[in-house]
Amino acid sequence: MNTSVIPQQQGDLSWAEIKEMIKETSIQMQETDRRMQETDRIVKETSRGIAELKESRAKTDEKIRELAEQFTSTTGHITEGIMHPAAIRVFQEAGYDINRYYRNLKRKNKQKQTEMEVDLLMLDDTLVIAVEIKTDCRKKDIDHFLRQMPKFKKLFPEYRDKEVLAAVAAINYDSDASQYAHEQGLLVISTTDGNLFNLEPSDRKKLKRF
Repeated sequence: MNTSVIPQQQGDLSWAEIKEMIKETSIQMQETDRRMQETDRIVKETSRGIAELKESRAKTDEKIRELAEQFTSTTGHITEGIMHPAAIRVFQEAGYDINRYYRNLKRKNKQKQTEMEVDLLMLDDTLVIAVEIKTDCRKKDIDHFLRQMPKFKKLFPEYRDKEVLAAVAAINYDSDASQYAHEQGLLVISTTDGNLFNLEPSDRKKLKRF
């Protein structure tokens, strides 16, 4: 009985070709794995770089906030240093008999927390004028001051028998903040041509008492 060999049909792969394909596939898989590891390394380095950048930015933002607070504090001190004598002078020139004053008065609650601060307090024998001093005055600054003033006689009981008025003094007033202060019954100190302080005219009968 003759044993016949089945000839390799066209399109069939030899074992040698199959092994070569397996070898090439293995090489490709190794290369793919290498690239994935490289990609993972780059992603980790990028993530670390982003984290470091965020940390650096946070430190920079904190430094900017600190500098801004220092600048605001310094500007406020300068403004108060200018406004204190100017406010006293313009009130005296307007006919108020100011004979003594106090700067930066603070009163605290039972928890030792500052409950109210008055930038300048001017007095005569019967009258007290509490002055809020700002470099730039906005409506919200006036509203805050007005919310504080009803507590004045409670926190400063030594003046409860006196007439108490409130005034705002500023280098600059935003929009119609000056007019708004008048409408709320406050005395208003402003500047003319950026350097001359004056007490704006007001109807004393319409001034708010506290």
